[in-house]
Amino acid sequence: MKVEALSMDADRARDLWRKYQSHRVHQTPADAEIAAIYQRIAQGKTVIRALESIRLAGMNEQGLPKLAIARADMTECHLNFNTDSARFGEQWARSNGSRSKNITVEWPGIPQPTKRQWRYIAQVPIIPVHLRPKRGLQNYHILWEAEWTKRSPVDPYLLRRFGGDAWLVVAAWDLTEVERAVMQNRVRVN
Repeated sequence: MKVEALSMDADRARDLWRKYQSHRVHQTPADAEIAAIYQRIAQGKTVIRALESIRLAGMNEQGLPKLAIARADMTECHLNFNTDSARFGEQWARSNGSRSKNITVEWPGIPQPTKRQWRYIAQVPIIPVHLRPKRGLQNYHILWEAEWTKRSPVDPYLLRRFGGDAWLVVAAWDLTEVERAVMQNRVRVN
């Protein structure tokens, strides 16, 4: 899967991070986000722009996004279209003020699917136990090549968002045939 990485030389990132640290008193929230990105890159970690990656990956033959994103504590991801955005997450948007499980990707001029149907659902990949966060799973997201036919995905990324469209890649893996078989049993029969 091709993603939009934020990358630069680690030494340069470390120097820039130090400059931001020396002016912490005057930092805006944007400055803090920039410093956090420089810090992760200086540590040799991978930082991506997940939402931009979804837009740039484009649409599949059915006119649906090739990539999907969902909270890591979900088992299925619903896709809903608006005029200039796509929403990934729960079937219905919450209106009671509780924390939403939805991620909206602003997508001006988003092409509408070739076949309109009531809903589109993709399975959220299983996180292998050795890669799964020990707590706070709801604070992580999974980015993967979506199979809107409820077939099991293959090569997801586990992400931790730390600002805007800046996402730390925590893990990347290929699902085994055994994991994919177990995922098939999680499919809700409609």
